[in-house]
Amino acid sequence: MNKELNRQIAPEYHQITKINIPTDECGFLANKMPYHVLSGGSQEIVVVELMFNAGVIHSNQLLVASTANTMLVSGTRHHTAQQIADTFDFYGAELRTDSNFDHAAISLFCLNKYLDKLLPLLCELIEESVYPETELKTALTDRKHKFIVNQTKTAVLANNAMHQMVYGAHPYGRHAELIDYDRITSKILQDFHAPHYCAANCRLMVAGYVTDQVMQAIEATIGKIKIGAKCSLNELPFEPIAGDKTQIIRREEAVQSSLRMGLRTIKMDHPDYHKLNMLTMVLGGYFGSRLMTNIRKEKGYTYGIYSRLQPQAQSGLLCVYGDIKSGHSLQVANEVRKEMQKLKDEPISDTEMALVRNYMMGELLQIFDGPFNSFEAVSRAVDLSSGIKYFDEEQACILNTQPADLQAIANKYFDLDNMVTAIAGNE
Repeated sequence: MNKELNRQIAPEYHQITKINIPTDECGFLANKMPYHVLSGGSQEIVVVELMFNAGVIHSNQLLVASTANTMLVSGTRHHTAQQIADTFDFYGAELRTDSNFDHAAISLFCLNKYLDKLLPLLCELIEESVYPETELKTALTDRKHKFIVNQTKTAVLANNAMHQMVYGAHPYGRHAELIDYDRITSKILQDFHAPHYCAANCRLMVAGYVTDQVMQAIEATIGKIKIGAKCSLNELPFEPIAGDKTQIIRREEAVQSSLRMGLRTIKMDHPDYHKLNMLTMVLGGYFGSRLMTNIRKEKGYTYGIYSRLQPQAQSGLLCVYGDIKSGHSLQVANEVRKEMQKLKDEPISDTEMALVRNYMMGELLQIFDGPFNSFEAVSRAVDLSSGIKYFDEEQACILNTQPADLQAIANKYFDLDNMVTAIAGNE
């Protein structure tokens, strides 16, 4: 007879004390493009990612970087968009494009045996994209429609307002308007593409079942992409946050309000970053966090409120976000500040420290459950930090950081006077 489950008693758990972080193979292709290989798995599948210094920050005109990246598959000198799509579909492959403030990427997921069929076409997208006017017009019409829809979403409005208050005139603080879509032309995209999509502005990440044959196929194709010239980019200055640090965007039709609180902070390669990340986890990084306990469990103002660090090449952002019951967003913002102040005033308990430590070790363990799980996290660490060594440093921080260390970090970086608040909804 089965014993009745007592839900008042938490199940036993075991502290994770050591995770074996895999090593990556690093080197350079013939065209001097740096590469990182994360090999593993038993199925003959690989992902090949090309990451370019071609993000938003590399263009003075809004939407150019993201449009150029999205439309890499829209046509080349030798293939139409339909032919490109049909080829990748025929071989059961997946092609993804993605861009952010700092970088733009194109990634190919495919079976090893078809790599030699698909890599030449991938290189063609990099070197010979022409951005056909017909395809561009269709894409911009679609993006304009999505933009109009997004302007009705409180989460988008609050997020844009927060970034603008935190970063001001810096490219990280800019966001597009509807008229910006009408300023994009094929010529502008071609002029942006030519200097940025080359070997000198790229790094390669390969993950999965990586064999000598895979690397030979890569060298014979990606290794021959034109070298070009490295695009220099100086770190742009950040202006001090001035004026009102609270902005409310009223939307009476909204059933709840979106809250975004932001504080400019350190980059991912800073020595204190791991401890600040751990402190952010205590504040609002998991379901049992300080913010969830206070604002969801005790007050019932939200289904979820979270905090996280958003790393970028030229800055870091501590963000608190959640959808709040209408009429209570300012009260919730005050509670967030109170919780941050408590972390400055008092060290957390050993019990809470053990809980957070085990949670973060579990997350780290999940990241390295196979090469494809770890691919995205390792790619980010390569671009913004010390590469895969970042995760060894993170593990050491999780295991060795003490409550007093986190209290010191809170007092160093929780600058409440410079934290901005953006609210969009029926307030």
